[in-house]
Amino acid sequence: MKRLLVATLAALGTLWLLGFLVSLIGLAGVAVTSPVLNQTDPVSLLVTTLAMGVGGYLDGKRFIGVAPALMVMLWFAIVLTLYQITEPMQPDGLTHLLVDNRMQIVMSLLAAGAGAAIGAWLKFKRSLLQAA
Repeated sequence: MKRLLVATLAALGTLWLLGFLVSLIGLAGVAVTSPVLNQTDPVSLLVTTLAMGVGGYLDGKRFIGVAPALMVMLWFAIVLTLYQITEPMQPDGLTHLLVDNRMQIVMSLLAAGAGAAIGAWLKFKRSLLQAA
C-alpha cells in the first residue's frame, strides 16, 4: 500500500512537472484538429503516458488500474472547474465541455493505462535481468 501511494504521488508529481516544462517550452495546448478526433493534444497525451509510466515502474501491475482512475479524477476536477466558469454565460455549458473534450478525455485514459502498463513491464523486465 505504501509503494502504491509513493507511485501515485510520483506519477502526479511527474505529470505536473512535465506539464510545467512543456508549457515553458511553448508546446502546451498544441492541438491537432480532425473531424474524427475533434481536438486532441498529442503532447499532453505523451506527458500523461510518461508520467503514468513512472508510477507503473515504481509499483508494478497494481498501478495499471490506478492510473486511469487518477485521470478520471483529474478530468472530473477540470470539467467541474470549467463548468463553473462557463455556466453563467452558457446554460448548456456542461454538454459543450464534454462534447468538445470527449476524445481528449478518452485518449488520456488510454494513455494513462498504456503508460502504467509499459512502466510495469519495464519493472518486470528489470527484475528478470537482476535475477539472472
